[in-house]
Amino acid sequence: MSERFYWRAKFAKGGPYVGVMTWCGPPVIDGEELDRSPRWQALVRNETSPRAILMGDQIPIEVEGIQLRSIEPTTKADYEFMVAHSAYATVHRPDLPDASPSQAIDHFKSTVPF
Repeated sequence: MSERFYWRAKFAKGGPYVGVMTWCGPPVIDGEELDRSPRWQALVRNETSPRAILMGDQIPIEVEGIQLRSIEPTTKADYEFMVAHSAYATVHRPDLPDASPSQAIDHFKSTVPF
């Protein structure tokens, strides 16, 4: 597997950032690397199976029909934090914006953290 790149991006305008990891290599299905030609792949949020992506100038543009917005490079630690936080929000706090990143954040419904 080649070098991995870490990004933060949004699925919707005004939505929360999600972690995206990209690399170029043979496809991986159920943890097993297939004997196929290398291609750009991505793991988005807390997914376990990589998806095919459209790359432009070394930046991921689209992941299986979902256009990414506000794409910025980030570190591996930030990527891992975003993935862990979205997994927590999905299971334990569905009211948090990270639980449904395809929707814009509604600041009138969000709670004050203090």
